Amino acid sequence: MTVTNYPGDPKDSTDDTPFDALKHKSLKAAGVAYLIGDAGLFASGMMAGRYKEASSGLLWGIGGLVCAKYANPNAEKQLKLLSARLSDYLHKQGVVIPESPDTENLTRKNGVVDHVEAFMHQYPSQILNATYAIGAAQLVRSGLQHGKHWDAASGALIGAGALAGLLVQEKKPDPDHPAKGAFSKAVAWLQEKPLRISGGLYALNNVTLIMSALKERKTNPAQKSYLFKFLTAASYIFGNAMLAVSSKENGGTEGDTKTAMDQLATSAAHVIAAQAPEVQEGLISHIAGYLSSQPDVGMKAEEINVLLHTKLKETRGLGSPSSSWIARLGDVNNTTPLPSF
Repeated sequence: MTVTNYPGDPKDSTDDTPFDALKHKSLKAAGVAYLIGDAGLFASGMMAGRYKEASSGLLWGIGGLVCAKYANPNAEKQLKLLSARLSDYLHKQGVVIPESPDTENLTRKNGVVDHVEAFMHQYPSQILNATYAIGAAQLVRSGLQHGKHWDAASGALIGAGALAGLLVQEKKPDPDHPAKGAFSKAVAWLQEKPLRISGGLYALNNVTLIMSALKERKTNPAQKSYLFKFLTAASYIFGNAMLAVSSKENGGTEGDTKTAMDQLATSAAHVIAAQAPEVQEGLISHIAGYLSSQPDVGMKAEEINVLLHTKLKETRGLGSPSSSWIARLGDVNNTTPLPSF
């Protein structure tokens, strides 16, 4: 299906350059790069008999794999994830969801595996940083045990970056109260995307990793384990750059999100239409408020309200499915603000 762009969008997603497309999937790209680098670190540790170092690579590989597989979901996956959350919300509100092909996304039964995967889709960067924090401790221990201080320093930097990515909350800039002064602006910039801190500290780790590889080549050139450390450093450099431009919210591309929301709203409209007329407006407000509170939706409650009303009219046969709900968003500022949930 085709979803029209929002008014004022600078360009259609099909006009993206390869770099723009990569930025849309930056967290997934970081995961792939880290996975390659972690495999190199594991191989280096095994070849040299440094098993704590190898275990670091193995642990970090879990985090890289989660990001590579679950970060930046496409439209189909976003629809499944949002449908499951909205279904749970509606059931908690006592809303009966009629079973029909139109509400299939909201009546789908999810098992344990689905819930585990939903968790990984929601928190891939957090899982990555948690595994990196554990692996960093192993690398520090390995460096101290084998007298390799560059490795210990590398582990310390990774541990600091991992903790920053886990503990610093993501906070969008407030346009009505912009930061003032160089220090405040720097703090606001880092809070906007805390993974910038992680990416920066992980980048410093690349220096220590390269120094460790150079020292290994000098002291024991025949062993060749240093070659895998160079591979690790090269992969990490790219991965760190991708991580630094990523958001902890793990959204997909804007086009995929619009497509998922369009399909979700169609299903929700059929649920709303099945309710008593006197409760439909209230239900629309509640659904709009709930969905707007989801970090990976990226739409205001007023915008979702417009979308749901448009889909409800189409469901009742009062509107044309070909008419764009996006075109009505220009009137959002003239509507009464809806409560947030």
